[in-house]
Amino acid sequence: MIDKADVVTMYIPFPNIDPSLALKEHMYICIQDGKDKEFVKCQSFKPTHLLPNHPPKQYLIEEKNENRNPFSKTTTIDCDKSFCASCIIIDKKILSKRNVCKELFDSIITKIRHSDFYKENLDPICLCISNYFIYPNK
Repeated sequence: MIDKADVVTMYIPFPNIDPSLALKEHMYICIQDGKDKEFVKCQSFKPTHLLPNHPPKQYLIEEKNENRNPFSKTTTIDCDKSFCASCIIIDKKILSKRNVCKELFDSIITKIRHSDFYKENLDPICLCISNYFIYPNK
């Protein structure tokens, strides 16, 4: 079982896209635990993230800091959307050694509270097929 503020590294097959296209794994921060899980995406910071009208529009930029996060370099946390998955079990083998600190977690929750925020529901079968350590919860 994973908890809020835990960070997992996984492949996300975006809805309506063949899971074989989920070629690059990213870190995701769990913002809802339990049977139905919800995650926000983390990716390496790129200067294009700062451009207006370029996604993500709502984001946090987090420097590497072992007291705050498990990131190995400057990271953009996408606060435009989340990914939701139900009926899955995530093995602790894909958990990061550290989670995000309470201050950063609270900042994420505050930042996603905007009218354009949306949730992408993931196909649990595709998620399991794309990730060796994610299993269906029967």
